[in-house]
Amino acid sequence: MLRINLLAATFLALMTSPLLAEDQQLDAGAQATLLKMQARISAEQGDFSTALGQIGRAARLSGDTQTAETAQRLAPQPGGGSPFANFGEILMLIQQQTSPPAKWFDVDGEGGQLSISQQGVLVAAPAVLEALKTITDDSHLLKAAELAKQANHNADPRTNASFRMVSLPRLEAHVAELLKAGQPIPDDVRTIAGLSRIEYLLVFPETGDIVVAGPAGDWTVDAQHRAVSVSTGRPTLNLDDLVTLTRTFGKGGTQGFLCTIDPKQVQVAAVQQFVKANQNKLNPATAAQFTQHLEQTLGLQNVVVQGVPHNSRVASVIVEADYRMKEIGIGKRQGPQGMKSYFDLLSRSEQRGSGSMDALRWWMAVGYNAVNVSPEGDVFQFAGSAIECLSEDQIVKAGGQRTATGKSTGANAKFAELFTKYLPELAKQDPVFADLQNIFDLAMVSALVHTHGLAQQAGWTPSAFASAGDYRPSTVEVPTELMTAAHFRVYGGRSVVVQVAGGVRAEIAGLMADGAEMPKVEELAAQCTRATPLGQQNRRWWWDAAAR
Repeated sequence: MLRINLLAATFLALMTSPLLAEDQQLDAGAQATLLKMQARISAEQGDFSTALGQIGRAARLSGDTQTAETAQRLAPQPGGGSPFANFGEILMLIQQQTSPPAKWFDVDGEGGQLSISQQGVLVAAPAVLEALKTITDDSHLLKAAELAKQANHNADPRTNASFRMVSLPRLEAHVAELLKAGQPIPDDVRTIAGLSRIEYLLVFPETGDIVVAGPAGDWTVDAQHRAVSVSTGRPTLNLDDLVTLTRTFGKGGTQGFLCTIDPKQVQVAAVQQFVKANQNKLNPATAAQFTQHLEQTLGLQNVVVQGVPHNSRVASVIVEADYRMKEIGIGKRQGPQGMKSYFDLLSRSEQRGSGSMDALRWWMAVGYNAVNVSPEGDVFQFAGSAIECLSEDQIVKAGGQRTATGKSTGANAKFAELFTKYLPELAKQDPVFADLQNIFDLAMVSALVHTHGLAQQAGWTPSAFASAGDYRPSTVEVPTELMTAAHFRVYGGRSVVVQVAGGVRAEIAGLMADGAEMPKVEELAAQCTRATPLGQQNRRWWWDAAAR
């Protein structure tokens, strides 16, 4: 006598595997039994539409035309509201035709066959079904039915929703099906169902789902070919970014990314020499020509991207955001009301300077105040601004080398603080910063999923989205050099302040490694009920919040 203990959902998935050999094919009665068992699992996961279809097929195999007709009559009907006419009758039919999944089953040595496949344990013998022992427990089915009755069955991704869910494993499976069929990726997939922000990350081990949730709705394409929300103008999430970051934080990935725009050392040295030789000639009449010569001397700066492909959309956004930040910092681009440039923040003593040239560095980093988590560890909430501006004072040597000090003082520190404060308004004014917020949100999701054990909890191993997967993000032309965005301001007819360098850096692993950064919040547990995939028919990859 062989006794095997298997999780019910795994058991059913493997028993219906297409890997059955010809000599292991089941007769009609065994196939009907398998379909009923699978129907039970579908129902307990809230997919009553699939469950009814499986019961109908099982009934036809068994010659039970009455049950087949009943299942067809109770199947979802098109139209608004709930697609089911009578949940009570559906529940009764499922209870009559199925039994709760077995936790244990016995295989006698004579009739049972047990084989191992690459996907796990594959059970394929009528003797196994006959020996299956069941228990009476309808609690999972009743819970699924209750949630399904509350489910929102909106099927139009362009409909505005304050709380839309997208299952990453289901999205990947849908994309894989499209690729296999040679079909193009539609806009609702590329915009990830119109999501414009990630507010929550939820894990549903019972259905194998990892879900991102946030506001969503109709979108259009702006002049920069960026998909943006019709109602807010905020960019939607982007499938290419999701795949790029899944690969960044997945197996074999770099676990982080950055970009910097740095002046060439020889050009910095040339600027330093010019300033030393000509600073005594500087006066209000020569200031413009002096500044123009400095800009031309600095010339093209190197664009460095690490951690993500240089031709990826992620790289394009972080480089553009870095350049825009520098332009705002030096007063060449107007920020939101209340935002001041670095030069506006200089104190009188800083304006006078010391005759030396400083390299004042700014860069944007992950800035969440915390990642809140439910007591059960299945709901995560991103708290605070996704982006934080950081700064550092650097010393420029005679040869153009820059030496880090690890400190930020005066106007340099004030600008970084002010930039962080006004980033929410800045993201409304300039979509590139909202795009950067979305990329940081997706990076945090990918890091949590692939380095914090959430993928294992849900039983999800990326395939199409993996590094060697079939999905190929579009390539984007990202410059390797950019013209200096430097600006120089003259104070008192004598002092010149030179601003160089900036960057974007995502060091998410460090944020998650600190246990204090993930406080437990009991209220988050309620989000699981609102966001549950139970009740959504045909394993849809996105859905809207259930009724409260």
